[in-house]
Amino acid sequence: MLDEHKKDPGAPADDGLEAALEEIGGNNRWMWLVFVLASAPGIFNIWALTSYVFLAAELEYWCDTPELEATNWTHAQIRNITAGDPDSKSCNVANFSSSFLQGLAALPFEQAEEEARLFKDDFGSRRCSHFSFVEQGTSIIEEWTLVCNRLVMLSNVQMVVALGKFAGALLFGFVADKWGRKCSFVISCIMYIVAGPIAGIFPIYWVFVVARFVLGMAGSGCYNCAFTLLTEVSNASRRTLLGILYNMSYPLGLLILPVIAYYVPQWRWLQLATSIPAVLLIINCWLIPESPRWLLSQGRRDDAWAIVKKANKELAKTRQTHLTPLGTDNAGPDTSDLSWVGKLQASMEKFTSLLLNCDLCMRLMICQYMWCVTALSYYALSLNADNFTADRYIYTAASGAVEAISYVIPIPILRYIGRRQTSAAMYLLSGAALLSILAIPKESGMAILAVAMVGRLCISAVYSVIILYTTELFPTVNRNTAVGISSTMSHVGSIAAPYIVVQLGAVGRNIPSTICGLICLSAGLLVLLLPETKGRALCDTVEEMEENALKGDKVAIRNCCSMN
Repeated sequence: MLDEHKKDPGAPADDGLEAALEEIGGNNRWMWLVFVLASAPGIFNIWALTSYVFLAAELEYWCDTPELEATNWTHAQIRNITAGDPDSKSCNVANFSSSFLQGLAALPFEQAEEEARLFKDDFGSRRCSHFSFVEQGTSIIEEWTLVCNRLVMLSNVQMVVALGKFAGALLFGFVADKWGRKCSFVISCIMYIVAGPIAGIFPIYWVFVVARFVLGMAGSGCYNCAFTLLTEVSNASRRTLLGILYNMSYPLGLLILPVIAYYVPQWRWLQLATSIPAVLLIINCWLIPESPRWLLSQGRRDDAWAIVKKANKELAKTRQTHLTPLGTDNAGPDTSDLSWVGKLQASMEKFTSLLLNCDLCMRLMICQYMWCVTALSYYALSLNADNFTADRYIYTAASGAVEAISYVIPIPILRYIGRRQTSAAMYLLSGAALLSILAIPKESGMAILAVAMVGRLCISAVYSVIILYTTELFPTVNRNTAVGISSTMSHVGSIAAPYIVVQLGAVGRNIPSTICGLICLSAGLLVLLLPETKGRALCDTVEEMEENALKGDKVAIRNCCSMN
């Protein structure tokens, strides 16, 4: 029971709601329905993140030279004439005059190549401003000429998704705690339905970028809020299994995406093919329930009982005892008449309560570091792995298979040991694998790949554990805020990953994997400081958390030696 109800003399001591919530949390049919409704948007989330591989497919290009286009020369031969290297993608080309190029076009290729080589130094070089591409309409690179001095605009296309997820994690965390999990979920689904097709229809680069940003925000809103809702409606025995399987929509999406991309090679049609099906999320918005525990935290007991009745009418009849006096059905504080300033203040109180409580603050800082390390390592390893295969279809499908395995691994482990030990073991194993790359000779490419995949497998596996762990470490009143803030830090890691791979990787090939290995080891040691949550009831208020802390359930060094 919430403390608000205890303080209200008109509220019931116990009307059977807590027991009813635990019982419907084990209802097979109802729980699996909620699970499908909550996890399905993950497919669109991973499509928004991974479709970049196909939307921005690398294309062969050369400087547009109209005088040589009329010949029967291949694009490699034309590039050899203008740039001097058929395999290069130089942004600088020989500054041949139009008349000289016309003269070359009248010669056999071998003779023209020799003439170009002899006079190239005399003409000097210039920056190419117009390019020709091998394939038409298959990549945004060709659509907006995102090469050479416009290459940064190509990076922006993927960066804005991470920025959108960053902003969405923070925004929707507060929205979900203030106006409900379902409210955030519905808003996010609408953003998916609208922004996806816009990205594929409008032929304007900045519209495409903004739409990708909105898709990133929608991804955070759907993922975090729906997961919190699922955690709060399931009972302790179901929470672990559903929490792990919740992520299975990601590998499913990764396995489907290359099939769609193979049959829909045009990037605009691919964007539409992966966006228009989001209209089906209207069904999810209609059917998914609000979190009864959130309703309970807001004092809306009758609304919480309505959820119980929808899940199991007979249970509601047998469990509910009508002890609530007339006119006191909402025992919690009434905030409906608050101004927007008051509502903002109420929302900020949820955040400040995390910082003012010493134990909750330490939990939050460790969780933020865990999420940041996981995202940084995962994306850094993904960027490094791209160099191991040239077939983006096979690589994406293989990534889906690895992801699926990584999400299944924690299920049997969590049955026997807790969240804390599982997370620590995964981090430490990943760190050890990545650091061992330093001892493997550069020539042993397959060995490096195998070890790197072990590191990635563990990082993917630990992600499904830490989100479950984070939701259990905080009370209902600010649980989604804590998840949202932690998720925000994960996007800091995903934004930093490309710079670590590209910039530091140019200095030394082992620097990115070494950095990831070291931070994984540090995260594994920090996790050991947290209390275990396996098999324990979720707390609804900060006061309940403080009571548990007095019993030893808090962040402490002694937890490192505990097996519980």
